[in-house]
Amino acid sequence: MKKVKATNIIILCGGMGKRMGKFTKKIPKPLLKVGKIPIIEHKINYYKSQGFKNLIFCIGYKANKMKKFLRKKNKTPIFSNAGVNSGILKRVFVATKNIKITSIISYGDTLAKINLSDLLTKHKKSNSLMSLVIAPIRNPFGIVKWNNKNKLTFFDEKPILNHFIGYAVIEPNIFKYLSKSIINSKNGIGMVRAIKHLVSKRLVNVYKYNGLQLTVNSVSELREARNKIGKYVTFS
Repeated sequence: MKKVKATNIIILCGGMGKRMGKFTKKIPKPLLKVGKIPIIEHKINYYKSQGFKNLIFCIGYKANKMKKFLRKKNKTPIFSNAGVNSGILKRVFVATKNIKITSIISYGDTLAKINLSDLLTKHKKSNSLMSLVIAPIRNPFGIVKWNNKNKLTFFDEKPILNHFIGYAVIEPNIFKYLSKSIINSKNGIGMVRAIKHLVSKRLVNVYKYNGLQLTVNSVSELREARNKIGKYVTFS
């Protein structure tokens, strides 16, 4: 049996999932099934398998349905509800208000087999306020640049870029560096502004990840995830 880790994992599962259309009219996106179980259950099982059981669920949209499901899967689930219309950063701010230790942030629509203990170790060594988990992605287009005379100066066919995959580590004092305007920004704008501000202060570390990663942000991505989990790969 794995030793229980003290670190909190803050799972963002309160968004409305508007891009999912009819799929999220009756249930929140984290309760959509991928394989035989909902996305959120895959996440819970994986975290527990690594010894992380201190889970904080940032609920909002269809909060009662999330609570009902999560109470069946956890003995004492911790809920944080900043309201349906709160942005991502505001949800994190409310959830961590009384927390004095390092926390992991996990977007509720992303599945990734990250070694969380290794992530925490490397974050601590970096002496940063935040660590972002970054993964490679191949751009499907040819990238071009040109000068003021419309002459092509650069061309790169389908380059490999790096993107943030919805996992991060934050220190409890991070919000002392952020203004109320940033914290209260709508949707994902606050998180973007916060990262840019902290980057300007050289306070953000990068954790490189190249393993299994599935994001369910659209109907097509849901179909892709359902096609992979259970057929070609397993998650938990």
